[in-house]
Amino acid sequence: MTAHIAIFVFPDFGHFNPSLQIARHLVRRGHRVTYVIDEAYRTAVTSAGAALAGYRSVRRRLSAGSHVQSAEIADLGLDILADANTRVIPAARAAFEHDRPDLIAYDFESFVPARILAREWGCRTLQYFPYVASNDHYSLHADTMDPDSDYVHKGVEEIMRILAEVEPDPAAMWAMMAVSDRHNLVFLPRELQPRGDTFDEKFTFLGHCLPDEPPAVTWAAPDDDVPVALISMGTESNERTGMFQLCADAFADKSWHVVMTLGRGNALDAGVSAVNVEAHEWLPHLAVLPRASVFVTHGGMGSLVEALYHGCPVVVVPHTPENAVNARRVHELGIGRYLPASNLDPATLRAAVDELTADPQTLARVAAMSAAMRAGGGAAEGADVIERILMD
Repeated sequence: MTAHIAIFVFPDFGHFNPSLQIARHLVRRGHRVTYVIDEAYRTAVTSAGAALAGYRSVRRRLSAGSHVQSAEIADLGLDILADANTRVIPAARAAFEHDRPDLIAYDFESFVPARILAREWGCRTLQYFPYVASNDHYSLHADTMDPDSDYVHKGVEEIMRILAEVEPDPAAMWAMMAVSDRHNLVFLPRELQPRGDTFDEKFTFLGHCLPDEPPAVTWAAPDDDVPVALISMGTESNERTGMFQLCADAFADKSWHVVMTLGRGNALDAGVSAVNVEAHEWLPHLAVLPRASVFVTHGGMGSLVEALYHGCPVVVVPHTPENAVNARRVHELGIGRYLPASNLDPATLRAAVDELTADPQTLARVAAMSAAMRAGGGAAEGADVIERILMD
């Protein structure tokens, strides 16, 4: 049977890109896919053969400070809820009024509109995690937020206010706020998941969710005998003052070739000056990582999965509390280094890179993680899970 699948996504490339690979598989199998996401993603959505139920998000971007605090993430959460209530739900209702989906797939940031509309339309659901997953034994939100803080209570109250409009029963309302669903996809291997052994059959770990095809943009190192360092501070907030120059200074002896992706809209010079530094507004990391010996990154899970899949060790300079969770996990598993931005300097960064890339035990652990990722079913298995739910 063919079906109509709606995908609700928080408008951030780290959330969107992995889901797009599953959408491609579903479209190839004859299913119809409709994304509910900001209009800015229209070109990428249509290139995969999917439709768009678009809206214009007004949520804020994270600040460019060296480290974002949990309270700022909570404020962003309130923006997400406002978008959900005033933009996402109306756009979805209009788009699906005469064309109901058979299944709604959604990330946690989209659970409010996704679960409200699934309840309203009586359709199946699936939650996916483009970052570490949560269950009754491990909670990413508890790892990044103080549950007794005013900002957490304010967020919960706002969620309950929105849900109360469709579900007045408090017990049922709390059930709608669960951290997971009956069916869940996790876009990383169980080996990378904190407390991975506690996740039951409701969770399918895909290993990765990378594209099957090589990137359309090609890249080649200028010298096969010189090691390559890839440096990126993510897509959400990559204006961290002085970070790129600090990284350039760390490799000032010119014994490495450095590739930096600065983020779309950032000036190509970005204050960076070094003859061995190649700076791009944007370049697919998957074009560089097969040749890279180290990846200096903010620690978003998408970046970590891409690097580790290619057997590239990572140095994580986290920007958000979630990035810090990932950095701690990388350190705990011995597959990279965690360097807080607050006391980082070029010498410290370079020492971490040299130690990491010269340690055979670390490189062996990175290779083992790469093998675990490659052993997973990836996006194709994600599409398989959705088809099984539809046939259930």
